[in-house]
Amino acid sequence: MGRGFTGTWIESGDADAVAALLGADLASRRHCDLETAMAHYLPMGFTQRIWAGLHADGWTHVLTISGPPPVITGLTEAGLRFLQIRTMDAYVHDLFTSDGVTTAWVTQRWYGEVAAEPGSMVEPYLREVGRPSVPEVARSRSWITEPEGHSRICLETFLFLTGRMSGRFIDRQWLGEKRALYTVPLSG
Repeated sequence: MGRGFTGTWIESGDADAVAALLGADLASRRHCDLETAMAHYLPMGFTQRIWAGLHADGWTHVLTISGPPPVITGLTEAGLRFLQIRTMDAYVHDLFTSDGVTTAWVTQRWYGEVAAEPGSMVEPYLREVGRPSVPEVARSRSWITEPEGHSRICLETFLFLTGRMSGRFIDRQWLGEKRALYTVPLSG
């Protein structure tokens, strides 16, 4: 996970329009592969850069290369469905989603179990995941500690959900594709 990343899957086949909705300077567009984009990797840096492009038919993926997570107001105002995974150091944040009308969180529970509101757009896919198997629970004093690997299991579950909803999982071919690297001016 490195120091952290934010990945956003948006139901739109127009990556340039998505980048514009996220505030990208379209004139800064530079086509490159992930390795080249990662030369600018600086989580929470003062210059925000996003790497955006087609993910699957009708879906765009945006990876934040540097700077804070993207401001998604433009996506919600446009009524676009999206899923957003965010990590920082070893911590995986809850999955942030929008069905095009409302935003919601898919929350983490004990040892990789995640929960969504009944009727949410991810609920049918979450049923496919099932409940994780829980190893021997480690106890320390009067509280229960989070088992090792919790963040990894949550991340894998979130990546599974995004793959199932978008119709494509991240694989070697995806990692080797070129997309557009944009600068997003930070508002002061």
